[in-house]
Amino acid sequence: MRTTTLGLAEHLAREEREVRQRVQDLRRKRQRQDTAVLMDGEELRKLDMYDAASLASLEQHNEAVFRRLSDKSQALAEAQERLREGTYGLCRACGTRIPRSRLEAVPTATLCVPCQERREAFQSSRASLLRS
Repeated sequence: MRTTTLGLAEHLAREEREVRQRVQDLRRKRQRQDTAVLMDGEELRKLDMYDAASLASLEQHNEAVFRRLSDKSQALAEAQERLREGTYGLCRACGTRIPRSRLEAVPTATLCVPCQERREAFQSSRASLLRS
C-alpha cells in the first residue's frame, strides 16, 4: 500500500506543478494583454463595437480560466493535506476506498463513484425542481 500512496503523492505533486505552471503562463499572458491594451480615454472611444466585444470576451475567458485553475489548485492542496493525514483515497460519504484508477483520473476526488453518482443525481433532481 505504501508504494501506491507514494505513486499517488507523485501524481498529485505533478498535477500541482502543472496547475502552477498554467497559472504563471496565464498571468504572463494577462500582463502582455494588459500592456497591449493600455490606452487613454480617447483611444478607448475609438474602439469599434467588435473590438470592444472581443476585448471583453477575452477578459471574461481569462478570468474564467484563472478561477478554474485557482479552484483546482485549492483542491490539490486539500488532497495533499488528506494524503498527509492518511485519509486520501477514502470516500468522504461512505468511508470506502476510492479505486486507484479513479484517483489517477481525478486526483482530487473525495467520493467513490457510487456516492458521486448519487450526489449528481440529487443535484440534478434538485435543479429540475427549481426550474419547475
